[in-house]
Amino acid sequence: MTRHSEAWQTRLRAHWSVLNARRTPKGVVTSGLGLTVGDDAEVLVGVDARGDHHLLVPVDVRSAPVEDYQAAYIRIQRCTLVVDGRSRIFTDVVCHRPDLSELFDDILAAMLVELGAGSGQRPDIVCKHVLDEWRELLRRRGGLLGDDALRGIFGELIVLEKILTASPGNGLSAWRGPDREPHDFRLNNGDLEVKTLGDNGSTVRIHGIGQLEPPTGGTLHLIVVRLSVTSDGLALPDLVERLQSKVADRKAFAVALARCGYSQMDADHYRDRRFTVAQITALPIDEAFPCIVPSSLSGVLPKEVSNLSYSLDLSLLLPLATLTGHALTPLFVNGSLS
Repeated sequence: MTRHSEAWQTRLRAHWSVLNARRTPKGVVTSGLGLTVGDDAEVLVGVDARGDHHLLVPVDVRSAPVEDYQAAYIRIQRCTLVVDGRSRIFTDVVCHRPDLSELFDDILAAMLVELGAGSGQRPDIVCKHVLDEWRELLRRRGGLLGDDALRGIFGELIVLEKILTASPGNGLSAWRGPDREPHDFRLNNGDLEVKTLGDNGSTVRIHGIGQLEPPTGGTLHLIVVRLSVTSDGLALPDLVERLQSKVADRKAFAVALARCGYSQMDADHYRDRRFTVAQITALPIDEAFPCIVPSSLSGVLPKEVSNLSYSLDLSLLLPLATLTGHALTPLFVNGSLS
């Protein structure tokens, strides 16, 4: 996220706060952003009677409308408003879902940065281009997440939160799971591979002979996150929203989630599945750990064999684990375990 985007986000939040306090039962209350486009017409933000947020970009009435109704929650439409006693035409970028307000601010900030850059393009076309770009970035691949994938992402995000809390400098770049790298996290003091279990489960699936191979000259720990399904637990969208305030680049975070198959625009589909973290345990991967890695093979895999995966029973290892609770903290910061 650029410095200019952050500045616009800060200004937007300040405007929403003031406008919500001034909200009326009818119409849209507006305020100017101090940014002009076209013939020195000021860009406005507004809040309507429902509480929906609007970015209002002045356009030439003679131009053909540029609109976007692909989604029910974030739209671009042309509207007429009376501002300071004068009827004016705007391109209206509006969000109809309060739970997407932070994402909407990210999108608006990107639009305002582009509008301020003065590319020479029509302002409404600029807004449409930015929305299209974000929509493509956030578009999930395939269908909605199944239960196993949902729990898997939840477990990785729990670990990401601990890394961001213990060592903000590592930040989002430590999370390598979305890029399909062998290990889910790469920190300066070693790699972490995350597996998620239910209340009574003890078996995890290992994908590939490299997944439990320590990095050259480094260490690897298998982080096991045990989740309980509870009615008062945390849903995946709640965890995502909690992390948004901790990541430095919310756009990069949203894109990483999309690569995992999760789109914030699908959040409502996941709100009924809630989890409580029952335990987090770390198992060091060393020569005695039961796993299949390249060094354990007498030779290379036959070329006809690919996508090797296997099940690993942790029922005997987890009760003996000493890295749990506060003892895990050194894993999430730069440095070596003592």
